[in-house]
Amino acid sequence: MSQQNQPDQRLKNLEFLLEFVEKAPEHAEIIAMDCNDHCEQMATLAERVADGEALENVLPELQEHMKYWGDCREEFYALVHVLKAELAGELPPIPED
Repeated sequence: MSQQNQPDQRLKNLEFLLEFVEKAPEHAEIIAMDCNDHCEQMATLAERVADGEALENVLPELQEHMKYWGDCREEFYALVHVLKAELAGELPPIPED
């Protein structure tokens, strides 16, 4: 990147960050729903979505949260996909020791 374009890119980055801070949802219950601490609750939500319910109908605040937090979205939908594969009988058997 040329030095002439650096100020423009810095301005774009700053605008993106300010918009993110301004618009990111602040649902305390959703933020507190850490995947590790609330594993059972997240699994139940993922099961409902895997069964065909739309996340916006199950917990719209979580859907809104995931628009801004890609890591949460990625982990949640990875679980949903595994559950869908399990429901479809597409997972290999678990080896016994």
